[in-house]
Amino acid sequence: MTLNLKLLKIGLYARVSSEKQAQEKTINSQIASIVEYTNSLEEKIDPDLHFIDDGVSGASLERPGLDRLRDKALAGEVTKVYILSPDRLSRKSAHQVLLIEEMRRLGVTFAFVNRQIGDTPEDQMLLQIQGVVAEYEREKIMERSRRGKLYAARSGKVNVLGGAPYGYYYQKATESKDANYLIHPEEAPIVKEAFLLYCNKNFSIGEIAKHFTNKSYLTRSGKTFWERSVIWGMLRNPAYKGSAAFRKTTRVKRIKKTKLALSSKNPLRSELSSTRDRPKEDWIYIPVPVIIEEKIFDFAQQKLKDNIKFAPRNNKKHNYLLSGLLRCKTCSYSIYGKPASNSKYKRLYYRCMGQDGHRWPEGRVCTGHPVRTEVLDDLVWKSVKNLLLTPETILDEYQRRLKTYETDYEAIITEKSNEINRYKRERIRLIDLFQTGLVEKEEVEAKLKGVRAKMEQLNNEINYLNNQEEESKKLLTVIRNLDDFSSKISKNLDSHTFEEKRSIVKFLIEEVEVDTMHDVINVKHIIPLDLKMCQLRSGGNDNAAMESFFHTLKVELVHGENYRSKNEASSSIAYYIEPYYNRKRRHSAINYNIPLVYESFAVAA
Repeated sequence: MTLNLKLLKIGLYARVSSEKQAQEKTINSQIASIVEYTNSLEEKIDPDLHFIDDGVSGASLERPGLDRLRDKALAGEVTKVYILSPDRLSRKSAHQVLLIEEMRRLGVTFAFVNRQIGDTPEDQMLLQIQGVVAEYEREKIMERSRRGKLYAARSGKVNVLGGAPYGYYYQKATESKDANYLIHPEEAPIVKEAFLLYCNKNFSIGEIAKHFTNKSYLTRSGKTFWERSVIWGMLRNPAYKGSAAFRKTTRVKRIKKTKLALSSKNPLRSELSSTRDRPKEDWIYIPVPVIIEEKIFDFAQQKLKDNIKFAPRNNKKHNYLLSGLLRCKTCSYSIYGKPASNSKYKRLYYRCMGQDGHRWPEGRVCTGHPVRTEVLDDLVWKSVKNLLLTPETILDEYQRRLKTYETDYEAIITEKSNEINRYKRERIRLIDLFQTGLVEKEEVEAKLKGVRAKMEQLNNEINYLNNQEEESKKLLTVIRNLDDFSSKISKNLDSHTFEEKRSIVKFLIEEVEVDTMHDVINVKHIIPLDLKMCQLRSGGNDNAAMESFFHTLKVELVHGENYRSKNEASSSIAYYIEPYYNRKRRHSAINYNIPLVYESFAVAA
């Protein structure tokens, strides 16, 4: 018994869902209850095995604390985990069953403080019932909260709006008075000045932000540096004309991660981590004190609309062939097109956002320099032409890669899996030897550490082989269609209009990485799997067909999936397009025929 206690590594898992609970430290009460319970059992929890998710939803498995727990379990560094109740593990019964079964396979036991769950069928059924009830309770709470907020908003209650915007401060409700917005004596004049500069003095949003920064006005967070996005949000907020809006946005899945999200070590807290504006007819207006006259606010809205039409990014006066495709190698920020402001020769340049000092509190963050647009455009266009005019070169390269990938992946993966199972059995034998007293603890720990490292390496090798197998399948598809695609798109390349060239470049290039410090560019080409997507038209660039296809793809496939990697998404979409979309799905645009059959009839005719 003493030997088992020495080997037993006990941890705890605790979770609260909301940011408010996280701020109020309610998770501390969970931890205290678990520690008190384990002390009564004379079991000690390892301080290094506290797995905490503070302010993270239980509806998703993407949680920092849970991920760390699963990693420790896989490495054999935890054997028992105490949790307050099953709904703290997950709010979804399917996730509870998945996690408990996963831990059981790894030799980890979950113990719930509010009720011990055994291995009998009755206890397992009770656990699943608790999971279903927790999931139902969560949905019920969310629905009650939603309906309660809607009722309060329609009744003119400002407490559903949360924190007050800049220019107001939030007065909490009392027993005799509802919550309200009150005009902030120091912030409200700054709001008025922003509208004055924008509407009367024709300042741009960037100029207003720079003006406020130079005057050292304090933001809501107490800083003196003003972001343009803050000014933009201020000019659009209808609260300033006396009508604060509820339900302005809705939460949706994030389409593309920002640079900040990519560089962050913490995963997104929720699957719905991005927002989109709702139609204005869905907004619910709540009366608040007026800071800006309605006619001034309406004038600002009209000016914002006009700016969208005449903004430099929407101005077709200058042609930037590589717009949206450039990224700086030095600082990883995007590169945009810009005319030279102090040149009589009207030169155009590609410039990195990191080189713009006005964007950053401490000045420019990139040491690179601008590049003439015609130089970069010509280099990249020559690269595209070479790609299209010499398909045999591409074919040789892809065939060379195929020879590299020509491997029996299934056999190797099976072999690696068998090795992992062998190491698992070795780990069990080592633990048995220690429990019988035949070997010392230090010797066992050293060997177990080596076993875990080998198992982790084998798992990484299996993941790599799976990715290589997917890559091999994609390469085969590309080679099969390359010649036909090249012959269709490479005719009269130099006679194409700018819009047609732009269409080809966007279709064949994923990204252009520019290193101005060493005068090097890296063009990342794409050979599309569906080679009929790029159809050049002499009369314009109608993309209605493409918009229809992407809508179908999202509705029928992407919105129902939760891809863990780019390779997984690419493989799934490629499989949807070729075997299903082109060969099985019926299309209304061709009289509900299958594309493959329809093309066969067209060729025969």
